[in-house]
Amino acid sequence: MKMSLYHQPFEAIKAGTKKIEVRLNDEKRSKLHVGDRIEFTDLTTSETVQVKVLGLEKFSSFKELFTKYSGEIIGEFENKSVTDLDLENQKIYSQTREAKYGALAIRIEILR
Repeated sequence: MKMSLYHQPFEAIKAGTKKIEVRLNDEKRSKLHVGDRIEFTDLTTSETVQVKVLGLEKFSSFKELFTKYSGEIIGEFENKSVTDLDLENQKIYSQTREAKYGALAIRIEILR
């Protein structure tokens, strides 16, 4: 599966600090399985990196997901609040789509 990322989270995956990718659990992501590979493309540089899916965890909302996972493991600053993470995420995914699909935490491991 192919997915795109902004530069900062892409670099965090490359560095090995971002171990969970946060996505809407839409039709595309609902087809993911443990053991699958994802190719992430940096939207700034077009560089790619391959990861293996180690785990999938579904949540009814991003707020619920951010209550469990925040900080470096999802590619964010440690001091960012759940509210701030949720508000930032609403710039990417509408509340209507979030209510329809829910959120997905994708535990990943970079393939070297």
